[in-house]
Formats: sequence, structure tokens, C-alpha cells
Amino acid sequence: MVPNLAKSSLVKSIGGVGAIAAVLIGMSYLPMASGPAPELTLTNSSSPWQQGTDLGWQAAVAAQTAQTQTDWQQVSDLWGQAIAALETVPATDANSAQAQAKAEEYRGNQAIAGDRLAEASPAPSVSTAASDLQTALATAEPAFTFSPGPNARTVGRSADGLATVELVSDRATLVLPRSPQGKTPTMAQVVYASQFLALAAPEANSQPWLLESLRNVQRNQPPTIPSEAPVTLNAGAESLTITVMTEP
Repeated sequence: MVPNLAKSSLVKSIGGVGAIAAVLIGMSYLPMASGPAPELTLTNSSSPWQQGTDLGWQAAVAAQTAQTQTDWQQVSDLWGQAIAALETVPATDANSAQAQAKAEEYRGNQAIAGDRLAEASPAPSVSTAASDLQTALATAEPAFTFSPGPNARTVGRSADGLATVELVSDRATLVLPRSPQGKTPTMAQVVYASQFLALAAPEANSQPWLLESLRNVQRNQPPTIPSEAPVTLNAGAESLTITVMTEP
């Protein structure tokens, strides 16, 4: 389980990232982040035609992995938004005729999504522990934004794109991408790892074996975690993952 999440100092402030961050940040080989993450700028200057086709593309992509009722409802909503945008394309627009044809095509796609929605199973509810962890990560600083994911997962992403959390009924996994330039996590990712462990595995967070295991993973060496521990670390070529069992 995930006890006393609301009392965690990391939920209130990331100012104290705990023993893990202090040890790892002090390691001489840990690279600094190469620069600030690019900012995503949203604009409303695009035309109804562009908005409609963009939303249609998003719906088509979402449909590729949709499985649960929640997934297909999202797909159906995206098709509906795309149709609504295309219907506002004025008759004087050069794309008017094509917009009408696209809107009709999207209505057919939305009908298919409605059929899939009726056939799909409800999304399985996550455990109380996973739900508490999701709430804690969503309100922490830095915070994660969560949305339904494929294969009955709930996926949370950091605003800077440096960390992803995947929640299922009995476990939570933090995924830290590894860049080709630096295989070890950046300082920002160390903060995410410390935050995640403090919230998901508070009893294990300060254990010496966990600190040593994280150092070993940083050096691409096998972690030294006791077999009964609730934490699993894996260093792949493209990502470092930390998995915590949220239910015994």
C-alpha cells in the first residue's frame, strides 16, 4: 500500500528530494541537463479546416490502441470535435467541398467508434493504493498529468517529458528515457526518481540496498535488491524503469 501520502514532504515541496537524490546528485559522473525542455506553444490561429483535420488525425491515432469503454469514448469525442470544426469551414473557403466530404467520412468513423464503445469492457478500476499514488503525483511539484493509456493502464507524464508513470491495478512504474548523449539520468530525472520512490515505496526509500542498487544501475551494473523487496529496477538501452508493487 502507499501510506501517509499526504504527509510526504515531497508532495508539499520538492525542495528536499531526500537521501536518494542527495547521493545520486553528488555522483561526479551524473551529467547536467543539456538545456531547458522546449516549450509547447498552443495557438488558436489555425483555420477550422486545419483544426478539423488535426483532430481527425488524433482520433485515428487514438483508435489504434483503444480497448476499453473509456478509450473508445475518447475516440468518439475526438471524431465529434473534428466534425464540428469542419462544419464551420465557410462556403467561401477553398477547402469547403473537401471539408464537407471529410466531415461525412468522420461521421462514419464516429459511428464505428460508437459500435466499439458498446462492445468494449469498462476500464478496470485501479487499486486504492494506485489511486492514492496517482493523486499524490498529480498534486506534487513537479506534477504529473494522467490520462487513460493502452492495455488497461493509466499513464502520467511530466510536463517536461523527462518522466512517465504507468499505473495498473497492483504496480506502478516510473520510466526515465535515456538520451543517446548521456545514458545516466539527468539531475531532473533523479528528482523524479526520488519523488516517485518517496511516494510509492516510503519504507524502502531510505534503505541502503536501494541506494546501492540505484548507483549500480547508473553504472550499468546489476542491481543488488533483496528478493523480497517491493522495488524492481531495470536499465535498458533506451530507458531506466523503477517498478513498485502497490499491493502486497
